[in-house]
Amino acid sequence: MNAVEILLSQRWVLRANQPDLYYQIKDEIGRYRRILMEKFGYTVLITPALVKLDKIPGQPEPWMGINTFEEPGDYAMLCQVLMFLETREKEEQFDFTMLTEYLQSQGIEENLDWTQYARRRQLVRVLRFCEEQGIMKKIDGSDELFLRDEQAEVLFENTGISRFFLRNFARDLMEYTSPEDFIESDWIDIDQDRGIVRRQRVYRRLLLSPGVYRQTAQDEDFTYLRNQRSQVERDFQALFDCDLHLHRSSAYLVLDEACSAGRVFPGNKAVQDLILIFAQAIQQRLKKHQAQYELQGMEEIHLPEDSLIRLLKKIVSQRQDYLPKYLQGEGAETAVKQTLAEMENLGFIERHDDQIHLMPIFGKLAGDYTAAKGE
Repeated sequence: MNAVEILLSQRWVLRANQPDLYYQIKDEIGRYRRILMEKFGYTVLITPALVKLDKIPGQPEPWMGINTFEEPGDYAMLCQVLMFLETREKEEQFDFTMLTEYLQSQGIEENLDWTQYARRRQLVRVLRFCEEQGIMKKIDGSDELFLRDEQAEVLFENTGISRFFLRNFARDLMEYTSPEDFIESDWIDIDQDRGIVRRQRVYRRLLLSPGVYRQTAQDEDFTYLRNQRSQVERDFQALFDCDLHLHRSSAYLVLDEACSAGRVFPGNKAVQDLILIFAQAIQQRLKKHQAQYELQGMEEIHLPEDSLIRLLKKIVSQRQDYLPKYLQGEGAETAVKQTLAEMENLGFIERHDDQIHLMPIFGKLAGDYTAAKGE
């Protein structure tokens, strides 16, 4: 893995935890800085403690959240924990009592009752994420005890890394009034007529989204991709091994098998295997010219939700032997729900009332377990 692949695969690289990768990136990153800044608008932060690439999306996607978080309140609590850590020195220790009293004193949320199991579980969920990211570390005790008893104590230490968690913004966050303000903030001081904004947005979308779809016949981002296809592909190939696949209404960055540039599809999840099988089934129906599966608009397929669910149920029932045990038998209903949720989360489908719109990416994917059965 080169420096860019490493930085795309992790939030950051901490020198204390991964010294070899830290120094590898410091040695290599110089050759990539210019293209990352000019084409993506990305800066690389290097400090004595870490190296970080701020991977700002060109278009926010549902899957880009923190996977272990379960509700919006988790993000609010994470922000409060980060505020608490800002009041602590590096390597300063603290316990649950100090943290919970601080959170209570902020008055950001009413009824912050630590006697409620759900509230304690939420805090533990957030703190475990912070530990995984190296923002803090546990010195003594177990958070499992806190789940059972709000009086239990655990000793933590502030690593000083929390100050680098949030990226820098062009203006005071208190001036932001909508999600769109955060998206547009990167280009506040840039003359949009020069095309810089469009270029950086397109490059970011290709890098971080499963696909880029043409929204209208005059979609400016997609027109840019068509006109600059060769240059865009060369720029990405200068970062890692990949190819740009451009179609009438969609574009995809297809990575070489040896490339490890961040999160990719398909991964190792059973529901992603089912998505591949579903895609193959859709393609077979298109070839048979079934009226229900005709292309609409920008190469989408519009299906009633109940028809899509029936097809998923059929796929799951026919491949029970290949699925994990928890998705077999009575778990088949769970398999269908999880597959549908995963497709929506990845942006492979869109809901429109009782209709499901299948995005063009279903024409790129295909797979089945039967190929492995004969091995």
